[in-house]
Amino acid sequence: MYGIEFFMNGVELKERILAGDIGPQDSGQIIDDLEALRDKRPHVFNVETTNYCNMTCVMCPRTTLMTRKNEWIDDKVFEKVIDQVRPYTDQELKVFWDFIEERYGVTKETQTENGFYFHIVARHVTLHGYGEPLLDKYILDRVRACTERNIPTYFSCVPANINIERIEQLMKLGLGVMKFSVDALDDEGQKKIRGKRNDFKKSFENIQKVIDLKHEKGFQTKIVVTMIAMGVSSDDLETQRNFMELFDPLDVFNYVKSQDNRWYYEDDEKIENKSHYVSEYCEYPWTSLTVMANGEVVPCTQDFDTEMTFGNVRDHTLEEIWNSEAYNEFRRWHVTGDFPKGNKCNERCDLPKVYHRLQKKRVKVA
Repeated sequence: MYGIEFFMNGVELKERILAGDIGPQDSGQIIDDLEALRDKRPHVFNVETTNYCNMTCVMCPRTTLMTRKNEWIDDKVFEKVIDQVRPYTDQELKVFWDFIEERYGVTKETQTENGFYFHIVARHVTLHGYGEPLLDKYILDRVRACTERNIPTYFSCVPANINIERIEQLMKLGLGVMKFSVDALDDEGQKKIRGKRNDFKKSFENIQKVIDLKHEKGFQTKIVVTMIAMGVSSDDLETQRNFMELFDPLDVFNYVKSQDNRWYYEDDEKIENKSHYVSEYCEYPWTSLTVMANGEVVPCTQDFDTEMTFGNVRDHTLEEIWNSEAYNEFRRWHVTGDFPKGNKCNERCDLPKVYHRLQKKRVKVA
């Protein structure tokens, strides 16, 4: 879930920035304009319920870089967070989705990562981070607590970890979206990417069982299946096409996803990030925040070691953190480029920042 009003209300300013009509000399005014557009009520993008995981994914920084300890989010901390979440109304979402279709040409049927981001993530609070949700021993309680508060929920998991009885309970409790990651179409490829506990045959059979269960019980949970683009060779592209063809006949939303950040793992430098942010600029500082398993609040899901924490929900409300001077200073850095040396957001993320666009005279408007 993120600030959809910011997306819609900031169109005029964004177009001026991308068209090169304003530059670095206008950074002060841009900071003020973005602040005026920002919702002072925080929107929770995701809550990492656990960072335990039984996979060793080659594209995940958790495998070799994460140093924080493994834990489950405390029950009281989790409830404190979701008690501060306000879900969008159907009318608010309709206005946003109409806007997205008009501006980007992305509809609910658009099977791309932007289709997923705009039409699914916008509505839901994500219940995963750098862990495997199906290993969270309290995940049923998490979904139940959100459903009781009318908060739509989604999480991504590895289908090799499916326990069909537990999946049935999750769907019965009202889980809105369940996404499965399938990164190869044979056992050898799956194990190479995510480790020895992963395979294709079992994963595909498990997904089919979940779909059958959904139909049998009449559950409303949306099933999403994604493949991460590991390369752009002819073999990679053929695998991605075969993936789409394999899942197209099934009752799922399937799409190919870019790797989140080039700084961690990509064998092929020709791989392109397909996020709409690449042709625009990162807006996470103004649209949403992320809560990690230890209660630390960070600006986005890529901060795997909570290097850029703005506070802990044990000590402050989300609104206090979201509107703090530290968070506002972080937003200013995105406009001025005056990041401190070593800042992960600036030096180890492949998304352009506002200041990158201000430094260029003209950028093609999306």
